[in-house]
Amino acid sequence: MQQEHIIVIILYIFFYDDYTKVVRTAEKLVKNEPLSAHARVESRKNLTKSKTATFSEQVKNLQRQQQSAKLQQTPKYTYRIKANVRGPLDRVSSKVCTFPNTDPFDPDLKKLVKTYPPLDCSANTPNIVYLDVGDVFRVNHSKLDKALSRGQNFSYCWCKEIRRLNGSDKGFEFSRTTELFNESMALKAWQENVVVECFDSSKKVISRSYFPLIRKRVETEAFLDKNYQSHIEINSPLETLSIFMIGIDGMSKQNFERAMPLTRNFLLDKMGAIELYKYNKLAFETFPNVLALLTGHTPEEFYRDWHYNRTEFMDQINEAFLWSDARKLGYRTGMILDCYDITAFHYQKKGFKVSPVDYYQRPTVIASSRDKLMRGNNSNCVGDISEVTQVHDYWLQLARTFGKNRTTPFFGYSFAAHLTHDESDLASKGDEAYLRFLQDLVATGALNNTVLLWFSDHGPRFGPIRESYHGRIETSTPYLFFAFPPWFHRKYPKLIKTLQMNQKRLASHFDVYETLKDLLNFKKEIFNKEPGKLTERGISLFRVVPLERTCANAGIPGEFCACGRFSKVLLSNSLMRQLSRALLDRVNSFISFGISGYHRLDFYEGISADNSSTKDSTNDTDSGRNSSVLIEFRNDESQEPPRIPSDAVNYSTNSSSTVQNQLCAQLSLLGTVSVYYVTNDQLRSSKVKSYRVTIKTLPGLGLFEALVNYEPGKEARVVGDVVRINMYRGQADCVHDPWLRQFCFCVK
Repeated sequence: MQQEHIIVIILYIFFYDDYTKVVRTAEKLVKNEPLSAHARVESRKNLTKSKTATFSEQVKNLQRQQQSAKLQQTPKYTYRIKANVRGPLDRVSSKVCTFPNTDPFDPDLKKLVKTYPPLDCSANTPNIVYLDVGDVFRVNHSKLDKALSRGQNFSYCWCKEIRRLNGSDKGFEFSRTTELFNESMALKAWQENVVVECFDSSKKVISRSYFPLIRKRVETEAFLDKNYQSHIEINSPLETLSIFMIGIDGMSKQNFERAMPLTRNFLLDKMGAIELYKYNKLAFETFPNVLALLTGHTPEEFYRDWHYNRTEFMDQINEAFLWSDARKLGYRTGMILDCYDITAFHYQKKGFKVSPVDYYQRPTVIASSRDKLMRGNNSNCVGDISEVTQVHDYWLQLARTFGKNRTTPFFGYSFAAHLTHDESDLASKGDEAYLRFLQDLVATGALNNTVLLWFSDHGPRFGPIRESYHGRIETSTPYLFFAFPPWFHRKYPKLIKTLQMNQKRLASHFDVYETLKDLLNFKKEIFNKEPGKLTERGISLFRVVPLERTCANAGIPGEFCACGRFSKVLLSNSLMRQLSRALLDRVNSFISFGISGYHRLDFYEGISADNSSTKDSTNDTDSGRNSSVLIEFRNDESQEPPRIPSDAVNYSTNSSSTVQNQLCAQLSLLGTVSVYYVTNDQLRSSKVKSYRVTIKTLPGLGLFEALVNYEPGKEARVVGDVVRINMYRGQADCVHDPWLRQFCFCVK
């Protein structure tokens, strides 16, 4: 073997993740065969089905075990279930949908991925009061020196309740203060959302400690107990399992593996969690994705059938949410969202006029988020406690209060956006905190009666990774794990077997909604349901999902579908201009189609950003990575009108052209950033060619992406939605409608 071959093998050991792949590569080098990317993919298909850890995984696991020995101590409550591990590429393929199984640690991502140290809030203003056993507040005198200014002494603390303003989901008020204390004070039975303020000798506030608390309410318990008894008598459920949903914003399954390995490994190895390998998002942003997950509907269906207006309160559709169904069955319901302004239910929306669940700690979240003293320079901290930990403590309270008794089931929904919304890599900061939470949750014993749903809404929407080849895949592939109690696996092996079969079938939020409905009701009919049909948009994962299911069958829009293949291509300048013009014209149509207050964007011929350097994948032996899987597209013949939300703000048709010109700047085309040729097994013989096109515009350097169909002799046509894939904060403040903001660059 030549010296350069040995060097190549050494590099493969460092950059690729399978011993067998290294051996296969060595064999090819000995035979002087070309090291094409296609050969690498084929070798992966021929791997043995052993579940030996990869070289890179062993090294990383060893390092993490050494660094986190204390964290890895697992409670005795251990799942003895063999974990599912990701297999070769063909394990997530079917007759119709070939789904991406890209390497989260691909060398191409190395320069784009960032890893951060664990959350550290020690530099913030300390929380000098803590809640002790027996519901007693106590002053931690060891923290006073850090909180006090020179020459000042500690004086006293008092407690105030944080109350929700009637008829508002964005305001709060404080109750009257309690008696003063400087050592301890017993918490009142009726206090739920409280803040404890402490003062120095000059009457200056030196610390605030926030406590979102779970407190049993006599009237609520009586109402829910009655509902539970009715549910048992009328429906005769086989089980009453609590349901706990923990979501993180903007996390692809690949990024979850990169950024949170401790948490992911605990779910798989210690909790026997079942991961959905072919889980596909439904929409660009959080709201429509979680709406489908929690209601089984799209926003458009609520606009049309429920006459819901996004500018009004969401109470009108609250009955459609799973937590409302759960409450009717006697479940205690809770929800906590770590952000008060950018949640799915509050960004450009009013939220809920009446609390949608029994335990709704939004007032505490709002109050603590606006507290400059306790937030300091680290918005992920509330004093010297991380925001993530504070949310987790709340759920641990719920689990300890209701989780051990099957006659007091609960439904909890949690969604964290603060840490990852702007940069998904920041999730690595919370890995150890989430691991501790899972360990503590297991230790409560509540998971003996609970199904844990660990999920994300979509992959990254912005940033360097999103703009890369891998990002075009990751944006459509969120993660989802089901974790059942150990006894459930033994008692209901048929349900588990069906769910494991469906791991490798195409699934979306609609299917998980149907699955959760089955878990809530859990009637004996769950065992007698027929296999799912291609005509059903949502199929419970306790039924067999059709192998030949497509994105169209599953209600997944073509532009977000991860079924298919795509590769970079070398296009003529003429065709590239047509594709780019079609995309910019579609952006123009969004603005001009019934929305009159915006000036039409002008098209100017731009210079390609990187198309000249791309190669046709059929002639490039190193483009195998680009021939992986991406999208299924619609072969519709008619140009569809722009899909403008039914509640989009209508601006006055009387606006003068001067006013229009002052609102949004005209955009010109800076360049065609990338063009990918999209193929699908079902449509290979079609004359219509489909391309995923990304353009960059001025001013604002906006990056817009869409699927564009082209047939020789006809005009190029945009299929589905246009999405903006870079951030535009501060560019569109003159526009209030959230859908239109992405297209506007304000003149002033």
